[in-house]
Amino acid sequence: MVDAVNPYHYERVPHVERRLSGGRRLVQAVGSENPTQLAGSAPLIWDLLVDYPIAEQLAMQLQQQFSDPPEAIAAGVEAGLKSLIDASLVVVK
Repeated sequence: MVDAVNPYHYERVPHVERRLSGGRRLVQAVGSENPTQLAGSAPLIWDLLVDYPIAEQLAMQLQQQFSDPPEAIAAGVEAGLKSLIDASLVVVK
């Protein structure tokens, strides 16, 4: 998912969001009955999607914030995007 030839853009769906302690958040897609708790790197990816809708861009932004190897960050972005898509919080354009 995270490479230079990936043409996909990721977009957050209309949602309702509630911040919790410890940097966690509950995000519920409009029309959905169940909220999803964002924890770990998911809140960072969620926030960055507004300005960086391409997986490679997300990974590059996170590489500036963390010292993990680029491959680990790319894998985390891929897993984070998949979980957001599976929760119907993000769509692929």
